[in-house]
Amino acid sequence: MPEAAPGCDEFDPNAKTLEQARAAILETCQALTATEEVSLEEALGRTLAEAVHARIDVPPAAVSAMDGYALRTEDAREDTTLELIGTSAAGHPWEGEVGPGQCVRILTGAVVPDGAEVVIMQEQVHVTEDGHGIRLLKGRFAPRHNIREAGSDTAANTPLYAPGQVFGAAEVGVLATQGISRIPVLRRPRVAFFSTGDELVPLGQPLGPGQIHDSNRHTLRALLRSCPVEALDYGVIRDTEEEVREALTRAGEEADLIITTGGVSVGDADHVTRVLQASGQIGFWKLAIKPGRPLAFGRFGRAHFFGLPGNPVAVMTTFALLARPALLALAGRSADAPRTIRARLEEDLHKTPGRKDFQRGLLRAEGDDWSVRPVRGQNSHQLRAMSEANAYIVLPRESDGARAGEQVEVLPFAEIFPESFG
Repeated sequence: MPEAAPGCDEFDPNAKTLEQARAAILETCQALTATEEVSLEEALGRTLAEAVHARIDVPPAAVSAMDGYALRTEDAREDTTLELIGTSAAGHPWEGEVGPGQCVRILTGAVVPDGAEVVIMQEQVHVTEDGHGIRLLKGRFAPRHNIREAGSDTAANTPLYAPGQVFGAAEVGVLATQGISRIPVLRRPRVAFFSTGDELVPLGQPLGPGQIHDSNRHTLRALLRSCPVEALDYGVIRDTEEEVREALTRAGEEADLIITTGGVSVGDADHVTRVLQASGQIGFWKLAIKPGRPLAFGRFGRAHFFGLPGNPVAVMTTFALLARPALLALAGRSADAPRTIRARLEEDLHKTPGRKDFQRGLLRAEGDDWSVRPVRGQNSHQLRAMSEANAYIVLPRESDGARAGEQVEVLPFAEIFPESFG
């Protein structure tokens, strides 16, 4: 039987801690195994599904590291005059062999001709008046000076990347040097999300009595852009059990994970709760954190389910702390707990024991240390305060607050709200 919905008590001793909820979620949300092949142009941010080995040496031949002159080591002596017999340019190698007393003009990236063992930079030679030779202004160069050997970047047949590698710009570039145009990657998790509420009005339309604009869905869409997922926006679902059931049924067939906002408490219009109880599976309902107590986690159809709270700050907080790690795990990414730092509190903070608090704060450097102060507007409906803050001040569950001057735990937003993938 599904677990009962939460009651109206604010501090339930049976509510899961953040750590318990995170562990339960990550145990359930295992990496997807389905794969697909994408072009190199589509590889950025994707997770590799199979090992990749180098096909060729890079560079494929010994090449010059700079513009200069290629010659034999024995001729690399100060005041030596050498005959200039040709030019080797990138893409246009000189085909002959450099003999004693000879040199070849060579440009950066050009193949070093046979017989040449050293490249002297052009600033260290003087071209003869007739242009048919050079005189060395400096000598004593070690063999292979200014030469990039074949395979010095990557040798053929060596392992490049193992399964699970996330592709950034450098990885894309490395595969391009190998001439690899397509790679096998894990399929992106599909995330269906929607808002519920008859009071929600689309952007650009005037508000009627008791109505508000649908901000949660737009916030969620922005948050999902920083995750390696395919987002399926179902829009606003009206407060009827039939429409909610229809949306969840569709999402349970199309998506790997469903995110809703609002409708997971015990009100008359909380139809998400009733549909989940009747047709879904509920792992837990309540968290011992603030903001974000009424959070539902479970399954609907074949999809994992997150029912986030309705207040916008609680939406962002619970998404960052719990939904985002689940999405990273499904995508085969590391979902390690975010790193926190210690900072000196600039103002007193108060809280009621019973839940771990995440109060919005402004973190700033203070010499080699950090200080933090709360921003104005700590209620879970005050979204503007999130845009003015850059960190959470984390107060322990049984704490009654903290005093100015104390060291407190701080979670920088950069740890949990990364930039969008675009």
